[in-house]
Amino acid sequence: MSETSTTGRAAWDPPPSAAALKGEAITISGLSKRFGSVVGVDHVDLRVEAGEFLSLLGPSGSGKTTLLMMLAGFETPSSGTISLGARDLTRVPPDKRGIGMVFQRYALFPHMSVAQNVAFPLKMRGMSRAESAPLVEQSLARVRLEGYGGRMPGQLSGGQQQRVAVARALVFQPPVLLMDEPLGALDKKLREELQIEIKTLHASLGVTIVYVTHDQEEALTMSDRIAVMDKGRIQQLGSPVALYHEPESSFVADFIGKMNFLSGTVAGLNDGRIEIDVSGQRVSVARSQLGGRRELGRGQAVRVAARPESIALVQASDDAIPVEVETSIFLGSHRTLVARTTDGTQLQVQLPFARQAAADEPRGMAFLRLEPGALRVFGAEG
Repeated sequence: MSETSTTGRAAWDPPPSAAALKGEAITISGLSKRFGSVVGVDHVDLRVEAGEFLSLLGPSGSGKTTLLMMLAGFETPSSGTISLGARDLTRVPPDKRGIGMVFQRYALFPHMSVAQNVAFPLKMRGMSRAESAPLVEQSLARVRLEGYGGRMPGQLSGGQQQRVAVARALVFQPPVLLMDEPLGALDKKLREELQIEIKTLHASLGVTIVYVTHDQEEALTMSDRIAVMDKGRIQQLGSPVALYHEPESSFVADFIGKMNFLSGTVAGLNDGRIEIDVSGQRVSVARSQLGGRRELGRGQAVRVAARPESIALVQASDDAIPVEVETSIFLGSHRTLVARTTDGTQLQVQLPFARQAAADEPRGMAFLRLEPGALRVFGAEG
């Protein structure tokens, strides 16, 4: 039996009946944090709606964890404000904010039982053992750990310990739950199972979640919206679908999912469309496919961004991109070709897998065609 089905229920089943939590909106205005001469967060404005699941996504050093720590109260802003509903939290200490927090390394007390760990926030609020016991049971049921209250953390797997940490963060029924890379220490299969479980738990409870991750697939899987951060600022904020298909900069395009970039030149402008010559293929794209919505002129160099699934393997023609196939990788539902254009640009191409023999795999010289409607175009300097 898998870790995520300890009581016999499938991981995607709704959790046991438990009172929904009332999520509250978070408003961040002009928030900055400086560490001496280093700017960690740079004038961030952000509103997280009540009950929303918002992920802060970005590379190491982008400012996402610093922003989360300011929300939690563990870092003091250099400037700006943080509000929860109508309450100003900017200078409120962490233990007075009423916010739940889940860390990557669980932070469980090894000398306390599971039930004692979960009850700890209630004990700190002056609640007796008799008063807290039903709330502890309810919180453990939410994460499918009924019957585990008497065990010690050292007797649990990593996934079970993380679920105890979630139960502890929810036991006092906070309006907001902050999660700092909570699945980063787990193996891939368990991490993917718990992503679904946390998303399902969020849908059933209605709590507001702000979730920090550097894993783009995790953010796409779990979030209502994603704030992509770099250099202390939010580079783009939107739904997973919008960020994947309509990135506003080449940074976001490159960071969200796999992306190929090819050099191109604007060949013509007419009727709201842009004609681009790219590696031997002429493509016509709508102006709405222009990242950053900047104007382009005839003859201007551009970067054409194409997802691996928006490139097709075609027969040889004058209007196709010649490539040398370097390798073919079988990935179950699809096959990925790694190919190189005549100017040395490496491309990844995702092909739906058919049960062709290995001898039928593309090798050597091949021809590719870009799907014009799926492209994004950026100024070459972008």
